[in-house]
Amino acid sequence: MSKSKYLMVLTAALLTMNSYALSPEATEGKNLYPACHVCHNPEMEKPLAPPMWGVQRRYKKNSLDKEDFIDSMASFVKAPTLEKAIHDEALGQLGLMPALPMPDELLKKIATYIFEEQFLPPCTHWKIAVNNAKNRGDAEHAAKDQRMLKRFCS
Repeated sequence: MSKSKYLMVLTAALLTMNSYALSPEATEGKNLYPACHVCHNPEMEKPLAPPMWGVQRRYKKNSLDKEDFIDSMASFVKAPTLEKAIHDEALGQLGLMPALPMPDELLKKIATYIFEEQFLPPCTHWKIAVNNAKNRGDAEHAAKDQRMLKRFCS
C-alpha cells in the first residue's frame, strides 16, 4: 500500500474513532452541521465560505478555551459583523456570511461539534484555489495554497 493510501485509511479510521468520542452536545451538533456544510463545503468549485478545517483552526487560535470558542462562534453565526469576523482573507474574498437566526442552544451544539471534530485538511479546496489563483494571475495566493497542499496533503 502506498504512503498516501495508508495515510487516507489511517485518517478515515481515526475520524471514525473520533465520532464515537464526541460529547452528547457535539453529537447533536453533528446532526445539525449539514446546514453549515452547504456553504463550508471544501469541494465547491466556487466556494461560498472557507472550509471548516480552517475556520476551526482560526477559532481555536483566537479562543481562550472550549467555552470561549463555542460562545464566540455561536455569537458570530447568529449575528455576523465585521468587528467579530476573524478570517480576514475569507472576508475579503467571500464577504460577510449571512446571519443564521437559530436558537442559541442549537448554535452552541453545532459550535461544540466544530470544536470537537477532526476535520480533514481541505486538499480539494486548495487544488481548486491554486488553479483559480493562477488563472487570475495571483501568484502569491497560488504559492500559499500550494504550500498548504504540500504540507497537509502530500
